[in-house]
Formats: sequence, C-alpha cells, structure tokens
Amino acid sequence: MSKKSLPLTLYQTLEKHAQDADIENDEELQDILQKLDSFNKKVEDFKLRAQDKRVEKAANVFLLKSRKPPNNSI
Repeated sequence: MSKKSLPLTLYQTLEKHAQDADIENDEELQDILQKLDSFNKKVEDFKLRAQDKRVEKAANVFLLKSRKPPNNSI
C-alpha cells in the first residue's frame, strides 16, 4: 500500500469541502484542482522512477519486467 502524496491529499480535501459546500466550487477551485492533479501525476511518476533506480542499484535484484505503461493506454 502506497502513501498518499501531498497534492492528492490537498485535492481530496478541497474536493470534499466543495461537496460539503464549505467552499465555492467555482472556476478558481477547478483551476486549483486541475493543477493539483497534474502535480500529483508528476509526483507519482517521480516516485516510480526513484523506486526503479533503487531496484537497479540493488545487487541482489533481477528486473523481470518494465513498470512503464504501454503506449496505447487511455
């Protein structure tokens, strides 16, 4: 189980507050949510690359398959 990134946590918290009508769900909020989503994708990609590098450096680990998604993913 992986830990949630800060951008994902912020996204989910803001989304919950908007659903509860604590904050206005306007263009500004949607812009912030979009940027947090984009940032979260970058964080997750960075985490995967860091984990791959750790595996490559480990002397007792043999890489069986790539973690990269296929090019035809949606």
